[in-house]
Order: sequence, then structure tokens, then C-alpha cells
Amino acid sequence: MGVLALLLALTAVSLIAYFLEDSLEIPYRAWGAFIWATALLVAFLFGVLYFSQFILPVGGGEGWSQGLILLLRHYVQQGQRYLESLMQSGPPQKRRVIGDKPISDPDALPETFKTLKAGMVRSHQVLALEKKGCFQRPAGPGFIMLGAGEVVRTVIDLRPYVRRQTVQAHTRDGIPVQTDLFVTFRARQNPPEANLQYPYDRDAIFHIAYANSILQGEEVRPWTEQVCPRAAALLGQELLRHNLDDLYRISEANVLPLENIQHSVKQALQPEMEQQGIELLNVAVSDLVLPSEVVEQRLKSWRARWQQEIDLRRAQGDAEALRRIKKARARVQIEIVESIIQNIEAMHRSETADLADIVMLRMIQLLEEAMSDASVQALVPESIMGRLVWDTSKQLRTWAKEPPAAEAKEGSQ
Repeated sequence: MGVLALLLALTAVSLIAYFLEDSLEIPYRAWGAFIWATALLVAFLFGVLYFSQFILPVGGGEGWSQGLILLLRHYVQQGQRYLESLMQSGPPQKRRVIGDKPISDPDALPETFKTLKAGMVRSHQVLALEKKGCFQRPAGPGFIMLGAGEVVRTVIDLRPYVRRQTVQAHTRDGIPVQTDLFVTFRARQNPPEANLQYPYDRDAIFHIAYANSILQGEEVRPWTEQVCPRAAALLGQELLRHNLDDLYRISEANVLPLENIQHSVKQALQPEMEQQGIELLNVAVSDLVLPSEVVEQRLKSWRARWQQEIDLRRAQGDAEALRRIKKARARVQIEIVESIIQNIEAMHRSETADLADIVMLRMIQLLEEAMSDASVQALVPESIMGRLVWDTSKQLRTWAKEPPAAEAKEGSQ
């Protein structure tokens, strides 16, 4: 609309000047139209020069020159479109959109890069620009204006990436295992550039811009999808060096084998990524997933080992309990014998005492004390204990009434 309005203004001014006359009533004709049109164009150019300093938020001569270039590009582009629409025959065709990303993509560049070859680049983005098929320079973030012949090869996101891949491998003893691999990485940064939220290394941008690979079927694999497959290949090699039992054995420093494996994968992959301008932040491996039959076999093995340990400790406990029971029984027997001896000695000191009664009473007292013990009651029923007391007392009375063998021999003589 700006170019059309300018053309209409030039036409109107030229027509007015063409029919005007001077003081001698001589018409200006073509010279008048040319002078007025030139004056209008000069006024328009001065207006463009004045307003160009307000186009961009950049001050100084650089902001003024870039704003002027943007205005001229805009008017030239509008003029080309207008001429193309006048010369076009048939129904209007849809204008071709330059670029490989849809405008709904949040990481796509603004439309001004397609129309005016300039625009704002987000703080987490950097552009890889090339000219005549050769890498020219990285640009961004902020306001970027493409130079003559420069095109945007790719837009690189400087934020960290996280990629996940399921890895299926075999251990050294031939057991299939499965795990999930997580890789965190980003474009290599340049910390000294502290004024940027995501500082980047300019050499890294060059390597990343040309890191895309072509798969079968002309499918393009970007640099963001090349790190995780390489880490997965290294992880498969590391798992192949260990037995299954080694993967579950904890070291003396309480370090899991998988932690050492993921550290080895990171150390092996990092030099290769550094050459491609990629900074490897972290490599993590989830728990191993084993086939059901392998899990069942390991459970049986663990169950047998722990059952053996249980049986061993139970046997040791039973042996210790039997040893203590025998020791307690011997101690009780010694106490009973000592008590009987003491009672016999007391009986000899008292001539009126009955040995059988004393022994029987003492035995009954000891048996009653034993019956009061909860552990003895649990092992020997009360009826059996009573019968044992009765038989013991009867036997003691019989022994007491029988004369000693030596006395019976003397009496017979």
C-alpha cells in the first residue's frame, strides 16, 4: 500500500503541475510535472531518512543505517509484489514461504526474516549463516540483519537437550538385558561471554551447523538425534564386558556397577562430542530389566542360599540351646545332691530325726520348686510331675528302712 500511495501521489502532483501556468500564462507542461515529482521524491527520501532512525532500538549510525536498509527493502518488496500482481494472469497463486519450519513452530524464526531478511532472535537461539554455500558467521541472539547474499542455514537451540533410548544388550555370560539410557547435552558454551543468558562457542556453531547426517531414504538426522545412539552403542559394549552377577555386586565403596558403567560411557563419548561442538552434561542408566526366566532362576538361587544360611544358624541355635539345657540339668543335679548331703549331715547331728522323712521332704520341696518354674510346666504335665514326686518319696522310704549291707553281715555273725 505504501508504494501504491507513493505512485498515486506522484501521478496526482505531476498532473497538477502539468496544467499549471506561470504569470505569463505559459503552461509548465512536462517540465512542471518533472520538477514537482522530483520535489515530492526528495521530500519522501528525506522523510524516510528521518524515520529510519526510529525503526530499530539500536542508536547511533548503525541503527540509522540498518533502519534505512529495512525501509528500502520493504518498499522494494512491495513494489515487486505490486508489479507481479499486475502482470499475473489467471487466479492468484499462494505465495511461496521460504524456510523449512511452519510458522506455528515456537522455535521458528519471525516472518521478517523471510520478507526483510532481518528480525529478532530469541535469547536461547543462534543462527548459522552461510553465503554461497559456505559458512559465514554465527548470529544472535537479539536483532539480526542478514548481509548481502547471506542465508540462514540452521537455527540452533542453546538450551540443554535430554534424549532417552531403550538399549537391549547381552552380558558377558550371554544373558539378555534391557535398560533405558538418558543423555543430557547442549551446544558448547563460552563462559567468558557473561552478558548472554546462553553464551556459546562460535567454533562449536560451525561444527554443529554441518553435523546433520543423511539416513536411508534421504531422511535427515539432526545433530540433536546423533548423541544418544552413539552413547547406546558404547553402553552395549560396556555391558558385554560384565557378567550378570557383577552388575549387581556392590563395591567396597558402596558404588553400584551401573554407576561405573555410565561414567565410562561418558568418558568415552565426551572427546568425540567435543570435536563436534557438543558439551556432554550427563549420562544416566536405569535399572536393568531381565527376562522372566532369568529373574525366576536368580530368585531360586538367592532363596537356596538364604535357606542354607537360615538352616545353619538354626542348627547353631539348637546346639547352643541343647548345651545350655545339659549344663542347667547338671547344675540342678549337683544342687540336689549337695542339698541331700547337707540334710543327712543335719540328721546325724539330730539323733531323733528320721532320714527318710527328711530326704522325702527335701525332695518334695525341690520338686515343688521345679513345678513352679514356667519352663518346666511347659515341658512336663502336672499329673506326671505329681506321680514322679510320689514314686520318689516311696523309693526313699524303702531305702531308709533297709539296713546297710555291712550291718546285716555283722548281725548274722
